[in-house]
Amino acid sequence: MNYYPSIRHWLTRLSASDPGLLRLKQASKVIFSVISSVVTTLLLLKLAGSPLFTAAILSGVIGMMGILVVMGDTDKEKKVTTLLLALSSAVSVTLGTFLPRWNHAADGALLLIIFLAFYLQKYGMRYFSICMVGFMSVYFSSLLKLQFTQAPWFYAAIAVGISYAFLWNFYLMKDKPEKVLKRSMMSFHKQTNLTLAIVKESILDPNKSKARLRSLRKNATKLNEYARVISDQLGSTDPGDIWPGIKPNQLRLYVFDTEMLIETFVSASVQLKLLHALEHKEVRETLSNVAKALIDAEVLRDEYDPKQLQVAEKTVQSLRSQLNEYNSEQMDSSKWLYLVRRIESIANHVIDGAYILQKAQEDYVKFGAKDESKPKEDETTDDENGSNVEEDKGLKLSTKKAFQAVIAGGLSILLGYLLSPTHQYWILLTAYIVLLGTESVGSTYVKAFQRTAGTLIGAVLGFFLAELVSGTGIFEVICLFFCVFMAFYLFQVSYTIMSFWITMMLALMYDLLLGGITEKLLQDRFVDTLIGAGIALLVSSFLFPLKTRDKINESIIEFFEELETYLTGFLESFAGKNKTINLADAAFNLDQKLNQIRTHAKPFEKIPGKFQNTGIERWMTILVAINYYAKHLVASTSRKSQYEQENELVEMIEHISECLKDNSQTMRDLLKGTRNLSVWDLHEERKFIEKYPDRNKGKVLNHALLIHNLYYVWKINQSILSLATELGASRKLASTQKKSQGMAE
Repeated sequence: MNYYPSIRHWLTRLSASDPGLLRLKQASKVIFSVISSVVTTLLLLKLAGSPLFTAAILSGVIGMMGILVVMGDTDKEKKVTTLLLALSSAVSVTLGTFLPRWNHAADGALLLIIFLAFYLQKYGMRYFSICMVGFMSVYFSSLLKLQFTQAPWFYAAIAVGISYAFLWNFYLMKDKPEKVLKRSMMSFHKQTNLTLAIVKESILDPNKSKARLRSLRKNATKLNEYARVISDQLGSTDPGDIWPGIKPNQLRLYVFDTEMLIETFVSASVQLKLLHALEHKEVRETLSNVAKALIDAEVLRDEYDPKQLQVAEKTVQSLRSQLNEYNSEQMDSSKWLYLVRRIESIANHVIDGAYILQKAQEDYVKFGAKDESKPKEDETTDDENGSNVEEDKGLKLSTKKAFQAVIAGGLSILLGYLLSPTHQYWILLTAYIVLLGTESVGSTYVKAFQRTAGTLIGAVLGFFLAELVSGTGIFEVICLFFCVFMAFYLFQVSYTIMSFWITMMLALMYDLLLGGITEKLLQDRFVDTLIGAGIALLVSSFLFPLKTRDKINESIIEFFEELETYLTGFLESFAGKNKTINLADAAFNLDQKLNQIRTHAKPFEKIPGKFQNTGIERWMTILVAINYYAKHLVASTSRKSQYEQENELVEMIEHISECLKDNSQTMRDLLKGTRNLSVWDLHEERKFIEKYPDRNKGKVLNHALLIHNLYYVWKINQSILSLATELGASRKLASTQKKSQGMAE
């Protein structure tokens, strides 16, 4: 019985680890399509008395790729692309039967397809999918030395594979955004409750535990990922189809507040323990009760009891009452009281958001759907595919990648014939795959390393597994399919793990095809992978290289562009203007930009000392702080920002907004290499705002609230100043120089 809580914890963690069950569904579609294609083709071959076992393998490959490489904005586009894959594969197989008759003609065809796969991406991902399937089909038919008389069976195999991919993708396991969103919210709530349970345990336990602290931070980071997933899904899925009456903005704000509550609870609980605040029994028990009440207050679960939300509200009210009991005379509480206030403030936002969701559903039940057109949310003029926007000057990224791929492909084929004449395209396949999806030299290095490491481990264990199950027939086939499933289920978790399972699958496949597997074969597989990865890295480093530092700079520039929009939107209401953006949505966008910077900085983490020596570690620390402060602008401030509109105060807020815009633009210019720039120090502006109540005694309450709500604005600007001065900028006081500029104009 002592193990039961631990088992329940890990079962819950496992169920929450795949938001929306997206990975499970994708891997299931792949494996079902592969199994259906292979079994059907084998039955057709058996009925016809044909021994062409390899046709079944091609059918499985096409069934797999018909799921994996098909991309598009609508089901109609995806269906057309899926059907075009059949044509691409059939034409490529035909070429594969004829081209080997002429020396190196097949090599030229493969290089042409590789070039087009990268080059045509600027016209749409459909062309990449078509070329990808074409490459694999030429590769497969050339490897098997397919004869033209055998081609009809392969055409049939292609038809079977595409048919099953079409069936599983669009009918049997069709994507249903509403179900995905509902599952994502379930995962989000489970992860929230897991983290709150650890927080509660930490509060009640007087001992400090480094392991628990690591677990708290890890769980908070994972919850942040889940929140971003849900925010993305709300862009295309109406939650009202699942929970009638609830609007996307309401759910997005609730998710944001919940995420911020966890982030605040985690950091505050750690600091409260360090400051000995939790030694006060009443503080410890009240915070523990708050965590417990919030665990039960899931307003969107099917069996939800409205009374649980009332309990959570009363618990937070008791926390507020307890805060009021502490006064400034208790000097020991002045050091940590603000942390408890922060928890209470954000917990109130979560409960308010939960009540809004609850009321929206109740109103829908009472009054039904309102006949009103849905407003378009958060329209922006930015290109939604901004990541694909490229500079007009010089060669475009897709063209550069195409040339890199051709050069790497040519070298791979040459070395393939010299080093591995029996499987001359293994090096080419690795080089091609390593270059896919990588932009900078650093990201190519990381992918090459992951591919090589996964292949090495998979080759070693795959050899022993193949030896162990060799000759067992159906069990060996089951192991093979299991490897396929695991490869694509864990693909988004780790590319290294995916490469490991793919190599395990190949080891079993070689054993089935060749009647046995040798150490030499798997050794060649690893060596060819190592060479192919090395060629891809070498070419990306010397031909049109995009340095990792430059890619990081590009991402940081995008971060400050998003930050400028965010801060402008936040300050608009203080100047009496209507907000033009959804701040919760903008906060998620800012989070996404920071995550991109982390991803691009990963190559530096792989090299000892590089992360610190380049200064990127320091940059990341400041950017994380800015992101934290920016999110707290929404989470910690009052949602009822209605102030008396004194002209003097409005002008100052507009002035602050302009200074922040200038500082954001200065940061972008600094990152682009411009020097001799200055950033505005808002010290005098802060002093003006914070001393304003002294000159306006009758409006102290409103102005005190304004001081509270602008607190993180100063923190953000201070962080920007710190980063800007590291890049060589100088500081200047905005209050004096901005005013003198205005007078001069």
